Amino acid sequence: MGKCQARLLSHPPAADVDAAAAALKADLTMDASDSDGEEAAAPVPPAPPHALSLLQHEDILLSILGYVADVPFEMVDKARSPTDSHSTLTHILPLVSWQFHRLTRGHDLYWKQALLRMVKDEPSLWEEGMKKLIFEAKCDELRTEMMERNRNRARRGKRTKESQLIDPPQSQPEAEGKTSSSAADTSATSTVPPPTKEEALLQEACAAIESHPPTHHTTTSSGMHQCLYQSIVLRHLRYQASVFHMPSSVSIGTPYGLHFFEPRYRLLISEVMANYSVSARRGESIIPNVPGLFPPRQGQIIPGDMKASLLNLLEENESVLANNHMPSFIHAHQRPLRRDTPAAIVQVAHCMIQPDGSADVFLMPMGYIWIEEIWERPGTGGLYEARGIRMGKEASKSYERWCGMSAFGAGDGRGRGQMLPIP
Repeated sequence: MGKCQARLLSHPPAADVDAAAAALKADLTMDASDSDGEEAAAPVPPAPPHALSLLQHEDILLSILGYVADVPFEMVDKARSPTDSHSTLTHILPLVSWQFHRLTRGHDLYWKQALLRMVKDEPSLWEEGMKKLIFEAKCDELRTEMMERNRNRARRGKRTKESQLIDPPQSQPEAEGKTSSSAADTSATSTVPPPTKEEALLQEACAAIESHPPTHHTTTSSGMHQCLYQSIVLRHLRYQASVFHMPSSVSIGTPYGLHFFEPRYRLLISEVMANYSVSARRGESIIPNVPGLFPPRQGQIIPGDMKASLLNLLEENESVLANNHMPSFIHAHQRPLRRDTPAAIVQVAHCMIQPDGSADVFLMPMGYIWIEEIWERPGTGGLYEARGIRMGKEASKSYERWCGMSAFGAGDGRGRGQMLPIP
């Protein structure tokens, strides 16, 4: 950042340069027109502008702040707790001065830059979160269209045939005009470089949030990227579920089986499998569940064109379905049950619930979280529920390396809380 500051401060604004040049030219003219015979004094060059005076220009200040403005959970400082939500953009820069507070609160550019950085650095978290939001927005569109068609089908007898006719001759010239205008726009914008993969994904996610704003806050055009960031944190980065606690060795992609016989874990598996078919609870294959769309409910009628759109949407988002729409819960395989303790997110790949409520399950670990908060649910016989922050890909690999070393000794000698390179 020091080189960037020096580069920015070494070039004063154009207005200051022009004013200094005009003043210097006027001094030289007056000295040349002096009528007495004395020798003209050498002109004194104007003093360079002070460094602090350049900070009054918001463009320069915004560029400087962009180098130090990190957002919560960006994991810039590896000495910080992984569940610590403090950041320079939200907790430090706004307290420096009123000008810093106005610039950090009123500009959405910092959140856009942070999202682009995190999508590139941690695609398993932020890219997957954007894809999840886009998929949910498209599912909402299909649900809304399906409800509208069902209402129209109920009122079909009251409609007239004239209201459903479309005049093709009038629509054809408009289409031609749109085609010509689109061709002109394409030729006019052909010099603009195409967006990168991260920028295109970010634009699509912003459009999804704008068309289907979340219910927890109101979206505005000036804070769209901040709203997108908050939605990814609340609906993807944070994971909340019931907890099965048993110390054991867990590794991502390595399945294992369990037998649930305690009353609290019978309740856990019954709640986890409640939204899935009866056959899935009796040992048959488990398919992803998209509420209201797939699998279709008994008696639900989906029009042919919407069924094709739904199938295409499901095929294009197989990874999102596999990671977010299968039965899952938290396996706390480390002690103690407290903040910053690692735990695993496990999916139910096979489930056989017996008549007495006990169950034999086959589980697949999908990722890890840092426990952010844990509490006991009242009236459940000791069943815990927890909320945590998902680990990134590199942090998960480092944690598994530490678990592998700790199985033969004391880890790397520094304890789980200080192992490196986990942030």
